[in-house]
Amino acid sequence: MEISTVVNSDGTITIPAKIRETFGIPEGAKVECIMNGMRLEMRVMGTKLPIPKSKPASGYGMIKSNRPSVPVDLNIGDHIKP
Repeated sequence: MEISTVVNSDGTITIPAKIRETFGIPEGAKVECIMNGMRLEMRVMGTKLPIPKSKPASGYGMIKSNRPSVPVDLNIGDHIKP
């Protein structure tokens, strides 16, 4: 992903909202700038990636199928004749 921003007259930049949301960067976060040759890297100190807004409680509903549903308590061994 490539997002551009502008350096203002004070030499500061605004981190775009999409990047702040993706990396969970809160207001007042400390940002470390690392010079790596001719490459500038930024490291946000003391933050964690955000927890997704909704996590599935189980795998139910994640896979769609055209087959008829089967009860959860089905034991196929009960239906096989010896």
